[in-house]
Parts: sequence; C-alpha cells; structure tokens
Amino acid sequence: MKRFFKFFATAIFFLTLIECAPLFALPAVSRQIEDASGEYVFYRDNSFTRESYIGFLYYDESTYEARYFAPQSKTDSGEILPAKNLQILFSVNSAASHFELTGERFVTPPLEEDTQIINYIHDLLYDLAARRIKLGALDFTDYSKSKSDFLSEGKIVHDSYEQFGGNVTMIFDSIVPIFNLKKIVDYAGNDVFVICTVGRISSSQDKSFSEFVPPSAMKNFGERNSDKKIKGAKAIQIEYAAQLNEKQKFHQEVSADKNWQTQNENMWTLGDNAFIFLSGLAFPKEIAQKGSDFVTAQILRRYTASNGYAYSDWSVLGIFFDGEKIKISASTYNPKTGRNLIDIKTFGRAAENFYGCFSFTAFTDGYKKNRGYYDKIVKSYSFKIE
Repeated sequence: MKRFFKFFATAIFFLTLIECAPLFALPAVSRQIEDASGEYVFYRDNSFTRESYIGFLYYDESTYEARYFAPQSKTDSGEILPAKNLQILFSVNSAASHFELTGERFVTPPLEEDTQIINYIHDLLYDLAARRIKLGALDFTDYSKSKSDFLSEGKIVHDSYEQFGGNVTMIFDSIVPIFNLKKIVDYAGNDVFVICTVGRISSSQDKSFSEFVPPSAMKNFGERNSDKKIKGAKAIQIEYAAQLNEKQKFHQEVSADKNWQTQNENMWTLGDNAFIFLSGLAFPKEIAQKGSDFVTAQILRRYTASNGYAYSDWSVLGIFFDGEKIKISASTYNPKTGRNLIDIKTFGRAAENFYGCFSFTAFTDGYKKNRGYYDKIVKSYSFKIE
C-alpha cells in the first residue's frame, strides 16, 4: 500500500490551482498559449534507419536545448548498436523576426561520428521554426468535433519537405509546446516525425528531459500482481462537496461499491490496485476571462503532459469533450519504478473560473483485466451546483 500512496501524493499535488507562470515565445511566432520555462516535447523521428528520438526543451526566449536519443538496438545483420545520447544547448536571438541561432554548447561530449546528427538538428530547428512562423496565428483545436484519433486532430497543413520525402502533411495543435507540431505524415500516409510525449521540468535538478526513454524501454517491466479479477460488492456513492462561493456548493458524485475504502474526505482506494480522487481546479481571473476555449486548452496542455518520470504516452492518448465535460484518458510509464498506469481525468465546468476534477488511476494490467468494471465507475461521474 505504501508504494501506491507515494504515487498518490504526487498525483494529488499536481491537481492544484493553475497559476499564471511567466510566459515567453518562440521568436516571431504568433500564438495564443505561450511556452512556459521548462516545457519540452519529444518526437519519434523515422527518417533515421535506427529507432531515434528528437527532443526540444524551452528555457526562456533566448535559450533552448535539443536532444537526440537512440536506444540500444540490433541491425538486420545482427550487429548490436549501443545507445546514443546527444544534448546541445542553444542560444537564440529573441529580437529577430526569424529563428536565428547565436551560439551552442554541448551538454554531452559529441563524437566525430555525431557530426551528421548535429547538422541535422541545426537544420531541423531552422526548418520547424520557419514553418511555424509561416503558419501564423493558430486557432484552438475543437475536440468536440473530433472524428479521428487524437494525433490526427489539429490544424492540417500540406507542404513540401525534402527531408521527409517530398510532399507531406503537417498537423499542428496549440496544446503542444514550442513548435505546436503533432506530427508529419509523408505522401504514403506514414508518420515520419510524430510526437511521443510532452512535459515540463520543475527545476535544474529535474532530469526527466535528459533521461527520457521511449515506451519500448518498459517492455521488461510489469505489474502482474495487480491483474486479478475484481469481484462485485454492494453499491455505494462516492461523494465530495466543495464551497463554490458564499451561497453555493459544488457537488461531485461517483457510483462505486464497497470494494473502495475511504482514505480521506476526497480520496478512495481499491486495495493497492487503483484510486479515485475528487478535487477542484481554480483559474486566475486573467485566464478565465480569455474564454472557455482558452481555459480548455490550458487544461489539456497541462494534464496531457508527463509528470516527472511518469511519461505520458501520446500514441495512446485520448481526449473527449462535449462542452460540459473534458475527459483525458492517458497511459503513463515510469522507467525508474517500472510502473505502467492508466490515468483518466474528467473535468466538469462549474463556473467561469472553476472546474471539478474526477481523477482515476490504476495499474495498466489490472485495468485491462477489469476494464468493464472500471469504465462503469469512470462514466458514472457527475456534478452539480447546489
């Protein structure tokens, strides 16, 4: 139980007031949500012959970091290729009307064989920045009209990109930091450059960017002790009410059963397998006054992101929005602990600047074994103002 409660504490801390952090911008880019210091994004780059990932980290308007990472792999001929990690810190002319590199420093010592990769990263930074600048203002993606998978939703731009085979389709979304790019699809419909995860380092000691590894690194891990079939029990209602103002309360409710034990006034656990947390999410007036579309985008940008070493796998991320509720269905993996988790959050709008939040988390193996049982609980979430 202790190991799961340690995770609970991290998750609960994350569901707090969304504040106005200092915001900055990629030079000459017009956007509605600016990048915050420490935000990063990783892509799977299929233009390489081996499994490869490119990450970009934003420090401030004049400082970025790029990282190339390739896990250990084997060629068709059986040759073992050792893992490769290359990190470069870049300075940028923030006053320029275009993306202009003014200096660089290697965080990891490069090898002579890395020259081609370094040049490629330079070209990629200039190319992606130029294409984002050319795009101009980017409207928020309307997920209430979603008709395809999450990674295919957004602003679609058809362009020519020699590095990726000629004619390509680029998909942009404001919830993605830095270049707002979700993926690049080649003329044959293949994802040649596709987002893996986003996140934000919390301090200079946070190594989640420099130590990122892809989901394939988790293939030898598992939570097999949590995949037992759950037996039904007597139905109960899980409830939590918070004071919205002097006259009104915000009431949240979930249909569950007596398998769930109360840990405090707004948290319940199912043994060591899953937990439910009910809370409120408040926004400063300066954010709320920008409208519901802006608030929705802020929620999506924050709660689709990785949290420390718990990386959110965007290849299986789901977003569902009906105007009243925002549901984020995520799968996270932690290479430090070996944990694979299903994390589902539903936000219900109670007022212009206040949302209720239902959070459900379970080990992936246990969730798959009991999906019908868990999904029924998740779908039962409701809220009202009294």
